Amino acid sequence: MTKGQFLDPLILRAYAKGEWVLMTDFRYQSIDGTIYTAPKWFVTDLASTPWIVTPLLMGIEDRACGVIHDLLYCQNEVPREVCDALFFEMLLAMDADKRRAGLMYAGLRVGGGSRYKACSGGMKVEDLAFELMPDNDRAYWTGRLSVTHEAVAV
Repeated sequence: MTKGQFLDPLILRAYAKGEWVLMTDFRYQSIDGTIYTAPKWFVTDLASTPWIVTPLLMGIEDRACGVIHDLLYCQNEVPREVCDALFFEMLLAMDADKRRAGLMYAGLRVGGGSRYKACSGGMKVEDLAFELMPDNDRAYWTGRLSVTHEAVAV
């Protein structure tokens, strides 16, 4: 494969200010064949771009890339450098201009460290929209994240 590809449509629901919830699983297959899956109910801010650089980046369809990148930061299982390189790969898969994709990547390398560190320990209750889940999904995620019932009470 010479280019990665998104395998699903991106279906979102508005959540809190600046946040969205995935309404279905969302997958990306990287150049090396690895499939990354952001699960239904995952909360994302899409691609957080500082307001000062937004005019420079107009035209990049970075929302889909931001979802998978947010997931990788939240899982905290892959080194940050790999997460950021994958974001660059995804931008190119979306046919973003290389210069603009490079600016986005550089921004991540400069400003993403604190967000990655904040995700230390992997996914947390706040990474999922528990209050929107049906009981069976809530039970699944409660067990998977090893959280107390009180933490996810709705």
